[in-house]
Amino acid sequence: MKAFRTSLAASLTAGLALAVQGQTYTATDRQPTPAELAKLPAVMPEKAAELIKLVKAPPEFDVTIFATPPAVNYPVFVAAAPDGTLYVSSDGNGSLDRKPHLGRVLRVRDTNGDGQGDEVKAFVADVDSPRGLVWDHDRLYLLHPPDISVFIDRDGDGISDEKKTLVTGIGWTFKDRPADHGSNGLTLGIDGWLYAAIGDFGFLEATGTDGQKLQMRGGGVVRFRPDGSGLETWAEGTRNILEVAMSPLLDGFTRDNTNDGGGWDIRLHHFSGYTQHGYPRLFKNFPDEIIQPLADYGGGSGCGAGWIDEPGIPEKWNNAPFTADWGRDWVYHHGLTPKGATFVATQEEFLKLPRVTDLDVDANSAIYAASWRGASFTWVGPDVGFIARATPKGFTPEPLPEFDQLRNEELVALLEAPSHVRRLAAQRTLLRREKITGVEKQLRTLVRNSSKPLASRVAGLFLLKQKFGTDAHAFLGTLASDATIAPWAARALADRNDQRHPLPVKALSAILESATTRADQPRSRKEALIALGKVGTAKQAAALTAWVADSDPIVAHTAVHSLIRLRAIKECLQVVAATSGRSDHFAAIRIGCLKVLQALPESEVVTGLVSLLPRETDPTRRQDLLTALCRLHFVEGKWKGDSWGTRPDTRGPFYQPEPWRETPTIAAALKAALAKADSQEAAFIGRELARHRIPAGDALNTLLARAATEPSLLPAIAAQLAEAEEVPAAAIPLLVQTATADTTADAARAQAVIALAKTSRADAWHAILSALPRVQQTKTENNLSEKARSAVNNAPQLDQVHAVFEAVAPQLNGPASLLAEGFLLKLAA
Repeated sequence: MKAFRTSLAASLTAGLALAVQGQTYTATDRQPTPAELAKLPAVMPEKAAELIKLVKAPPEFDVTIFATPPAVNYPVFVAAAPDGTLYVSSDGNGSLDRKPHLGRVLRVRDTNGDGQGDEVKAFVADVDSPRGLVWDHDRLYLLHPPDISVFIDRDGDGISDEKKTLVTGIGWTFKDRPADHGSNGLTLGIDGWLYAAIGDFGFLEATGTDGQKLQMRGGGVVRFRPDGSGLETWAEGTRNILEVAMSPLLDGFTRDNTNDGGGWDIRLHHFSGYTQHGYPRLFKNFPDEIIQPLADYGGGSGCGAGWIDEPGIPEKWNNAPFTADWGRDWVYHHGLTPKGATFVATQEEFLKLPRVTDLDVDANSAIYAASWRGASFTWVGPDVGFIARATPKGFTPEPLPEFDQLRNEELVALLEAPSHVRRLAAQRTLLRREKITGVEKQLRTLVRNSSKPLASRVAGLFLLKQKFGTDAHAFLGTLASDATIAPWAARALADRNDQRHPLPVKALSAILESATTRADQPRSRKEALIALGKVGTAKQAAALTAWVADSDPIVAHTAVHSLIRLRAIKECLQVVAATSGRSDHFAAIRIGCLKVLQALPESEVVTGLVSLLPRETDPTRRQDLLTALCRLHFVEGKWKGDSWGTRPDTRGPFYQPEPWRETPTIAAALKAALAKADSQEAAFIGRELARHRIPAGDALNTLLARAATEPSLLPAIAAQLAEAEEVPAAAIPLLVQTATADTTADAARAQAVIALAKTSRADAWHAILSALPRVQQTKTENNLSEKARSAVNNAPQLDQVHAVFEAVAPQLNGPASLLAEGFLLKLAA
């Protein structure tokens, strides 16, 4: 590295000259060296005077410019230590460049208390793609794809002395792709887990220090212990999320990135644990299988996030998640109102600064926000970005204690502080100590005391779990009857895969049973279901099946995924086969169990469902079986590292559908069912084949043969052929009829147009010209109207049907005539 810098410095000629304190920094194609950085001011006054004009905060806050370039530039993420020392991921590559040696982590301090940084050091002088970071006592956890490392500063001089790699392969190297849409932010929860936000390029094989391996195809959240163990998926099906705002009560929130105009724009997600959010496979065509976002805010570009719960923050802004939107230049505050196991969210503008990327808060209620002002997607020189600091007016914080100097009893008392940052720091200090004997009783008293703040009780509960492991289980089990703390007791009991012996099943079942008697305890039910999904047996799996029809959608979703984790095949097949229950509630339980089964591609599942189909006479129950078999027809193909682009295939349910050993059995069962089906079931089978992207084959011939006398099959044929690569000649008259009939539903008309655009026949294009204006005037689910327009405008047959446009244009009126003339002009051009 030294040789590289010497060579590079020698080769520099003319450049941007920044005169600072008698020194001249002239490089324009690299970051300052540590020696140069030491001579640069953290804030250049003339720049700060201009930049402060670009920042807007609520009237309850004062704002200063905390750091400016070139000393502090390209800030991607920020992490504040309790005392306000700020750590900044600085990445000169932007999002698309791949040049080495442009990344670093800076330590910025305000040593004189004027609200501006006056000391900058290169805490890590050279690290490619620095992203999310968390400060804890003397160490910085840093996600820098393809790894996550901890950098330790044992002597406190502001420069890392030691590096340990915790997770490898959790992202991509420059050889594969730039850091954009990769692995991003880190957040430390009060439960002791580090939560990593993963963009939709995912990772092929991450490995923790304990050898645990993990793959993520797409975006989501993974978590791991601070020693690099326990790596696991915590949420999946997001797009390009950058950071999780984790509440003191362990609810996660993030601002998801856009789909570049393909619908589902900026979305606010709530992560309640082990959830599926649907992108890109499920959210369009299988919305009942996912957790819906709390809100969809339209266009933007979601970035970092943070939870703020500090005593100086005015009440209307406090104890809430904040999200940064790079595309809108705002940090947003989200007010939350509980709704069952989730929330109703609002969005309010909080802090405006150009190209905002991230935010964090210290233990004195100072908020730091990073700007990428002047940046492009690649390096454009050192004069990019800045850090702003917002503090509540008139607030004087309590003196920050020297945590390491406090007695155990004093640290336990600090768990009751109104500052989440101080509570977390006190908890982490106790965890570092070899022994905390003498305060176990004090901790248990805090956790049991319903008059204490819930956040303080949760902090104490997870301190007990982290410090004493399975020895804490007996006490945690006694909390089952306390509805206010029981959800977190359930979470803690099964939180660690390496701390399950003895299994806490009895205590978890007691928490679930207690929550059963009260409809106002959805969170207890949800957490107990998650926990039993980790440690339960066949006995618990059978009991869990009833919860797939819970009135709370989060609880029901959790029950389904817990049963999938338990691989509860026999238990769910028993429910599906039962004939005694015919109530609406039992029907919902049966559907939930089928969702479990269709997620488990096993021969036992297929055999069971295929055997039930001929015996089932109820039309609705038969349709449920047929849907599950269609889902099991394919499995997701083995991922080799290729990724989708900004507008991926959203048809689902698989991105890379591939046959497996039971595909022929399923295909034969569906064919047999279609041969015996009445019109209603035949149409249903046709639609499900199309929805699951199963080639119709003989099924299409059956549908076509029957459609002449059974018009109700036409929408199913249109749906099937809209997905097909080729359209048989025998289908064209039926598609023409579907496209032009006044009684055709909007979605079927659009699908007929999509299918007809694959042909060059004159009658097909005559129908397209007649139908497309009506299609353009309608709104259909899954953007079918837009897809129809796109299919027609980009049809490869356009030049082949030039004569058709000329022949039919005079016969058409209004929009259809204009459409034909427009195609003629397009071809002429």
